[in-house]
Parts: sequence; C-alpha cells; structure tokens
Amino acid sequence: MKSKSVQDIAKLYTEYFLKEGHTIVPSSSLIPTGDPTLLFTTAGMVQFKPLFTGAVELPYRRAASIQKCVRTTDLEVVGKTERHCTFFEMLGNFSFGDYFKKEAIKFALDFSLNHLEIPLEKIWVTIYLDDDEAKEIWKAAGVPEERIVRLGKKDNFWGPAGDSGACGPCSELYLDRGPEKGGPNCGNNPNCKPGCDCDRYLEYWNLVFNQFNQTVSGELLPLKQTGIDTGSGLERVAMLLQEVDSVYDTDELKNIIQSIETLCGKKYDESTKVSFRVITDHSRSVFFSIGDRIYPDRTGRGYVIRRLIRRASLFARKLGISEPFLYKLVDKLTEIYSVRYPELKSRAKEIRSVIQKEEELFLNTLEVGLEELESLVQRLKSEGKTDVRGNESFRLYSTYGFPMEMTRELVIEKGFSFNEKEFEQELNKDRDLSRASWKGKKQTYLTGISDTQNLKTEFLGYSELKSQASVLYLFKEGKQVSSLNVGEEGVIVLNRTPFYAEGGGQLGDIGYIKTNNFQFQVQDTQKENDTFLHLGLVMRGEIKAGMEVSSEVDSVRRQNLANHHSGTHLLNGALRRTLGDHVSQKGSVVSPESLRFDFSHPQSLTEDEIRKIEFDVNEAISKSIPVKTEVLPIEQAKVSGALSMFDEKYGNLVRVVGMGDRSKEFCGGTHVSNTGEIAYFAILKEASPGAGSRRIEAICGDSVVDYFQSAFQVLAEKVQDYNLNAKEIYGDLKSFGILDKIPAPEEIQELFETKKTVAVTELRQLKKKLEESLEEKLSLLYKEKKKKEALSFQLNPELVESILQSKEEFGGITVVKRLFDGVEAKSLKDLADSIKSKVETVVCLFGSKEGDTSTLVYMCNKVLNDKGVHCGNLLKLSLETLGGKGGGRPDMAQGGGKNPEKLDEAIALAVTELKQKFGGK
Repeated sequence: MKSKSVQDIAKLYTEYFLKEGHTIVPSSSLIPTGDPTLLFTTAGMVQFKPLFTGAVELPYRRAASIQKCVRTTDLEVVGKTERHCTFFEMLGNFSFGDYFKKEAIKFALDFSLNHLEIPLEKIWVTIYLDDDEAKEIWKAAGVPEERIVRLGKKDNFWGPAGDSGACGPCSELYLDRGPEKGGPNCGNNPNCKPGCDCDRYLEYWNLVFNQFNQTVSGELLPLKQTGIDTGSGLERVAMLLQEVDSVYDTDELKNIIQSIETLCGKKYDESTKVSFRVITDHSRSVFFSIGDRIYPDRTGRGYVIRRLIRRASLFARKLGISEPFLYKLVDKLTEIYSVRYPELKSRAKEIRSVIQKEEELFLNTLEVGLEELESLVQRLKSEGKTDVRGNESFRLYSTYGFPMEMTRELVIEKGFSFNEKEFEQELNKDRDLSRASWKGKKQTYLTGISDTQNLKTEFLGYSELKSQASVLYLFKEGKQVSSLNVGEEGVIVLNRTPFYAEGGGQLGDIGYIKTNNFQFQVQDTQKENDTFLHLGLVMRGEIKAGMEVSSEVDSVRRQNLANHHSGTHLLNGALRRTLGDHVSQKGSVVSPESLRFDFSHPQSLTEDEIRKIEFDVNEAISKSIPVKTEVLPIEQAKVSGALSMFDEKYGNLVRVVGMGDRSKEFCGGTHVSNTGEIAYFAILKEASPGAGSRRIEAICGDSVVDYFQSAFQVLAEKVQDYNLNAKEIYGDLKSFGILDKIPAPEEIQELFETKKTVAVTELRQLKKKLEESLEEKLSLLYKEKKKKEALSFQLNPELVESILQSKEEFGGITVVKRLFDGVEAKSLKDLADSIKSKVETVVCLFGSKEGDTSTLVYMCNKVLNDKGVHCGNLLKLSLETLGGKGGGRPDMAQGGGKNPEKLDEAIALAVTELKQKFGGK
C-alpha cells in the first residue's frame, strides 16, 4: 500500500465526496447541537440527527464532513493501548432519504480501492446477522463471499448517538494486516477473521444503514425515510496506510510526540510511551475543546477538560516535568491543525493562557497530593486494608484537587479498591456545608493582641497577585498559636498580602501561602478592622510566626470576580440611565460565577427595560473603556459625583472607581483594567427581595456564551420534538412546522465575537420568538391531536363491536359499560352516539381516568326515558362513590371527581340500580 499523510487522506476524502454530489459540511462544535443528552460531539452524525429524523427541512440530501469528536468512555486506558484516543477526527458521508445500501457500499469500496489504494484482497467486510441484502450488494461489488462475515448486535448495529435518534444495522470494512499480526493462537488459522480479538483484522470504516428512530425509552420506530451514516476514523485510516502499529506513530501525532521530546529532554520509548501518549492525546482534546470555548470547570464539560489537564500533568510528572507544560504544545498543535481548522489560529493565544493557568492551579497541590496518597497507601497497607474509603479519597479531591476518577485510577494502580459510593456521599455532605462556617470564628481572632501597630495589613492585591511577606500571627480554633502543622485548619495574618478580603459584596480571594517546605491552602480571606485574615488548611509542613512566605492568589477566580464586580458597576449606571436617578444600591454579592444587585425601585422591570439595560452594559463593554481608580478625600469624592451606598461607613479617604461616563462609585473592590475584559453581560433573573426593592441576577464573561448555547440547545430539542409530532399529525412540516434557523453553538460563539454589543439582545429576541411560536403551535397541535383522536375513537368500528359483544340485556333494555384511560368526555359522548345509532334500547355507562381525576358519561335514547331510565339519577348515585360533581338530563349526564381507582365500583352501582328496576339478576 502507498503511505499517505493524515492531511492527504482528509483532502482525498472531501474531494471524492464533493465529486459524488455531496455537500461538504464543516465540522460542528464539540458542544453538540440540539442534544442536551450529550456532553460532547461524539460522532460525525450528531449535527445531522434532526435531518435523519425529519425534524427539519432538508438543506441537502447528501453530505460529507470531517468532524472533530471527543469520547472519554475509555479515558483510563488511553496511553496504555495502541489506538485509544479521547480526541479523534471522523470522516463521514451521509444520505437523508437520497441513497441507501447499494450506493453507500459502492462509495466505500470505490474510495478504498481507487483513492486510498487498498488492495481488494486485503479488504474484508462484516454485516449484521440477518442483513442478506447487504451481503448480496457486497458480492456484486466484487467482495468474495468468503470474506463477508456476519456479526451480532454488539458489532454490527449502531446508535443512536445519545439517548435517542437514528440507528440501524451496519456493515464494516476491515483491512487484513497479515497473519504475522495475529495472536498466538491465530497465525495462519483459517478461523481467524473479523470479530477475532487479535490485531490481524482492523476495522477502518463503518457504514450505518439508518432504518429506525430510537426513543428515549428504547423503542425502535421505523424512520419515515432511510438514511446512510458512515464513520471512518482519520487517525485509524492513517495508521493502516502508513503501516504502523499505533495511531501515535502516524505523522501528525508523531510530530506532537517529537515536540514533547524536545521540550522535556526525554526520548519516546517503551518505558516512557504511556506518558507521551497520554500527553499527546489529552493535549489535542483540551486544545480543541478550549478552541470551542469549553473551559475547565467544576461540572459538566468543563469538569472533563479539567480532568484531562490534570491527568496530563500527572503523567508529565512521570517524565520529570514539575512545571506547567501542556500549554507549550499549543503552538505545535496550531501549526498542525489550523490547516483543516483555520479558526484555531485566532484562538491560540487564549488557549495557551487558559491551559497554563489551569496547570499552575493544579501543580500547586499535585506534589503534596501525591505525598498524601502515598502516606495513605502505606498506612492502609500497615493496617492490612485493601479498600480506600470515601472520606479518604474525598480529601484528595477537596483539598488537593484530584478528580475522583484520577484518584480511582491511582489507587487501583497501587492494588486497592475504590469506594465510589462513599465518595459521592462525602461530596454531597460537603455541598451541604456552608463556607460561612469560618465567619463565626473570626470575631475572636485578634482578642488579646496588644501590639496594635502590627495589626494593619498592607494590601497589594490591586496590582499584584503574588508577593513575599512575613507571618505576623497564627490562630487555631480562635486562639493565638506559635505554629500550625500539616492537616490543621487555622488563620494566618501577614504583614502584606495580595489576597482581597471579603467586602463591598465581593467574596474573598483563595489561593496559597507557601515556602519550599510548607504549603497552606487559603480557602477564604476575611478582614477585621485593618487586619487581613487568611483562613484555610495546612497541606504540608509546619509554619511558625516570623517566617518569610510567598503568597499567590488564584488568578482565574480573581479575574472572574473582577469581571462581575466591574459588571455590577456598569449595571448600576445602566439602571440609573434607564429607570431614573431614584435608583440606589441596596446591596450586592459578587462571586466568580455571577453577580446579584439589589436596588430601590417600586415595580418590576419590563422586558423592554431589561433589554435596554443589557444593551447599555454590553455597549460599555464593547468600547473597552479604561477603568481608573483614585484615592480622594471623602468630600472631594462626593463632589466629583461618585455614587456611594448610603448605609456604608467610609473613612476620610475613599477609593473611587471610574469607567468613563458610564460609572463612578466609591469602591474598595478589585476590577478589570478596561471594560472590554468583561467580554459579555446578560441578566438571568429580575425579582423582588422585599417591598420597594428589586433584585437582578446576572452573569459576565464566557458564562454568557455558555448560557445561550445551553438555552438554544434545549430549545432546539423541543422544536425538533414538536416538528416530528406536527409531521405525524398534520402530514405537512412546511405549513405547520417551526422552520426558523436555531443557531448552533459555533454560530452563537461567532455572533458574540462579531456583534459584541447586540449579541445578547438579538439572541434574547430570537429565543423569545421561538418560545412563543413553540407555545402557540404546541397548543394548536394538542387540539388537533385530540380532535383526530376523538374522530378515530368514535368512528372505530372495532371498538364499537367490542363494546357491544360484552353487553348485558334484561327487562327489555341493553346495558354496555367500559373504562378508558385519558379519553375526554366529548369523545365518550361521540362513542355513545355511535352505539345508540346501532341499538335503540341501549344504556351506555362510560368512564375515563387520567392522573388522579375521573370522568363519567351516561347516555341512552329517549325511548328508554319513557320506560323509566334516568341518566342523571344514575350518575348521581355513582358520584357518591367518587366524591365528585355532575348532572344532566334523563338521556345524557356527565360528571367527574377524584378516586379514579373507584370508577369500576361507581359504574357497578348504576348497573345494579338498573337491574333492580328492570328485573335483571
């Protein structure tokens, strides 16, 4: 076979399918479009799911793409095997009711033979157990029958991607790498073929014949139109064509490995390959994810990215690397992948910065965490224990930042079992504990200290996030102590600090105080008078009063605090401009995740006012207004027009923070250097905390992008569900469907980047329009559905016949009864009319239950009223059992109540009454 580079294969693929009439669709974001059930885009077909189900109008009938994908199901074996990756690129060609098995097989074989130049004699094919049609097509295309293998559902039935969607049987292409690649029991064994666990036959292309739509409950429903979904891993194909044993030996990944060798001074060999492969793989996943604005975080996708970075840091340490390292690969990754994804060039600088900060955050605790783990392991061994308990593993997470999965991997590697259930219990307990537990202690810290001159802490944090300092005092359990040791909680007072102490609504900083032999995790910073109190936990070593230490603030968290604090000031100014000068601040909370702002105003804000306020703030952000601070005598500050909180106590000198003509306030908090750093602003909620006051909750920065991406993702799913139902009920999507374009995650990102000022306004208006349209159309759809159900119900001859077959006759009358689920009273009446038209002397006793409610409908022809049948009286008797209300005429009565479980009993009472009156037994 002729060796081809990864880029050559990608180019051949797109050129071939373009020639075959396919629309070449760019890769979608790693944030899935319209599918909240998926954390990441895991397959090429994810962005096409609504096209397969028919939930949208088709923009094209055949397409091809190279899709970036992330899968972490086998994360812990990455690096240990030849082919596992968390990030990969998927080649795919797709048909939406255009072509099916015959053409898909033709394309795959033609491309394999004539473009990838794989010899026919090396190609084997697998089919689903009963797919005789696919077998005949492969034979006709030239694949010998003896090289076509039937496999079961595990191997040859695919999908869906997520909890629901298109799926079906599949056919896979395998390359025979020769008997030398077989296992010890294979060799020239004629029974060795695709499906064997050895490495001789490797699958390189999967053709899925979509025939079904799987519901969330697992039901397989026939698709209105069949479709083709193929997937071929670009890295896998390159490995086969380049005739190497591992995807990590293909040209692009090899290039990354060589960069790691240069940076770390170690060679890629048998002893180091696991670490090299983990770093290579994880660097790609992290690089592409942050490129799609998925940032390290504590939950969801962000948690996965944080876990990947930290796992890579752990393996870098095995190569002797004890400093931030992964970020240094960004330039090489950009060089390689911007050929196929040119947008990565403009994102490279930010990707570098995000990775570096995340690495620095974890490296602060990695070494001491590993020391803690080793100490734990030795203790458990000495005690003869083999299970790491939840409270022990949780400490590694809560104190040292080890993701749960990483701890599990490490302890299992050392021969211990991991109790995940207990870990989750500890996590839930921790979530219930309030960080405010420190605050009850702080009032007693400085009692008894007479040297008040030494109690004033110099704050450096407006300009510095790192500093050197001397330890003045140490406290433990509210009492002054001379030292703090590993594992002890306590308080450190320094002569100078970059840590901001909670005040003015802004939460206190967190970070680390350390020396070469000591490390203290600052979990909160408070302030008593002019003294800054660093509250936290000793992670390593011992600290004593008088020691010289280094202080380091968590810079990512501080930036998020600054974004939200500066956003609060802009919000205050926008409120006054929009609502009037009567607006005054009543309180605020500034956290890294959001801001909360209370202000005086007599009534709730209108949608138009919220829109104007958001626009005002985002306009100020887009202008990148310099943020200027100055310290002024309080009277001069007041004259300058700076706003202050009426109930706040100020000294003779005050700090004034100004943002051009948009905001000027008294404030001691930390802020951005210019408003452009805030990036974006969006209001999440407006409500009232009390009479005469309003409260706004809002977010700043990339959280705004995440918010709208998630909102439209959920909305897209709802619209797709509606369209499928509308197609079923109306049979016409064009007239009754919601066909508005719902922006994909990458389109939302692009809108924020190109239209900073109006992005929030435009997205909010589009979201509202879609929600209103959906609500209106769902209401109409429900009515139409009920109408069709009723028509089908009353005209169902089989139902009428079934009811009449169970009739009772006595005293010259006929009685029929039946219970239904979820049938409206009108449909029950229509059904009774159908039966009355067939039998003149019939009494219909029908009931229906839905949830905890029950409905009764009793009807008869008027000829029976002359004989003494009175439906209203019969209903009254039955309703006594249901505890409900109702009434009616002699020939028709309707009522309802609760107790649906007593419907049988209620109807039986009416039958008994009729039998007693007309002589039935």
